[in-house]
Amino acid sequence: MTRFARPKHPPQPTLCLRSKWTAALPALLLPLVAGCQRPAPVLVDPPPPEVVVGRPIIRDLAETLEFTGNAAAIETVEIRARVSGFITAVHFEDGQRVKRGDPLFTIDERPYAVIRDQAKAEVAKAVAELEELNREVSRYQALLPKNVVTREQYEILVAKRDVARAMLDKATAAVNQAELDLEFCQVVSPLAGRVSTREVDVGDLVSGSGSSATRLTTAVTTSPINVYFDADERALLQARQRAIADHSGKPVEWRNVKELQIPVAARLVTETGFPHQGVLDFVDVAVKPTTGTVRCRGRLPNADGLITPGMFLRVQLTVSDPTPTLLIPDLAVGVDQGRRYVAVVDANNRVVHRRVTLGHSIIDAGGMLRVIEQGLQSTDQVVVSGLSRARDGSMVQPVPASETAAAPAGAAAL
Repeated sequence: MTRFARPKHPPQPTLCLRSKWTAALPALLLPLVAGCQRPAPVLVDPPPPEVVVGRPIIRDLAETLEFTGNAAAIETVEIRARVSGFITAVHFEDGQRVKRGDPLFTIDERPYAVIRDQAKAEVAKAVAELEELNREVSRYQALLPKNVVTREQYEILVAKRDVARAMLDKATAAVNQAELDLEFCQVVSPLAGRVSTREVDVGDLVSGSGSSATRLTTAVTTSPINVYFDADERALLQARQRAIADHSGKPVEWRNVKELQIPVAARLVTETGFPHQGVLDFVDVAVKPTTGTVRCRGRLPNADGLITPGMFLRVQLTVSDPTPTLLIPDLAVGVDQGRRYVAVVDANNRVVHRRVTLGHSIIDAGGMLRVIEQGLQSTDQVVVSGLSRARDGSMVQPVPASETAAAPAGAAAL
């Protein structure tokens, strides 16, 4: 077999071309790279964030404690029939306000009027019999020295006269009972307040006999009104010691709780603050050992009758004399891992987080304020708006609360 030799090709200039373009590439790209290069921007620090600051409010406040209570009427009366008969009239509307002595029901009076007239006739009969016997006794007494009548006859006549006098007293008592029953036919309100719904209507037969007497309605007093609450013994002792101590601080003799005039305030669920002012009226004789509380009762004027028996109230008991107290808006208090703090701006406009001990809150005309017991001074500048921008150790631009309208409620008073 004949073998043909592979033709030899001349060498390709590939390497030379690559070297040529490689050498020319930097020269071609240099203008492009030079055109993309710009000067680096100058970094400018942002200005410190603005925060609204103000000084704490200083007010003379007394230490108070709050409890849960319920309103109760001073007097509650179940009105029942005292005589039996048919109801002939109802003189009130359900829930109406009444005064003492206002008519409520009328029971048929005619049977009791007849009984009264019969009793009066018995009285007249007894009076006539007694007068006749008195005349007989006087005549026998004159004849007795002359021996016309015997001593025995005279004494029998005197005994008959005494029996007649007793019968007259019995007849008079029957008249009084008949008059009383006739008066009971007019059922009137025993107190001033409000009446509940009627239990009977016109035409119903009611019974007035003892324990089975028919209940007609219920009446309660509304002004003043009581509020019952359970106070802990520590609060009660503080309030009593404050009330019985004289100006020198030395305790004086024990007095009734009514004489101490310990102030008590209350509010309804729809009210702010404690607008209803009263006094502590009663403290129970023993403390409950299981809870450490004692049953207390406050008395409120309730002139407008807004509080009705059974209503839920928050009761405030004053346990100390007024002392200067620091207050800040409630929104100025922050929380960090369960700890309460406020942001204070120092003289160099640097923020410092201060841990504080909070007291009770109060409702102010401008909003909710919180009592600061520890951790704050009256000269500190407190961040009242923009707390999220006031990080601990950061710089801020403080703006007084009086110069901005963006401050929260209550900050305008700072």
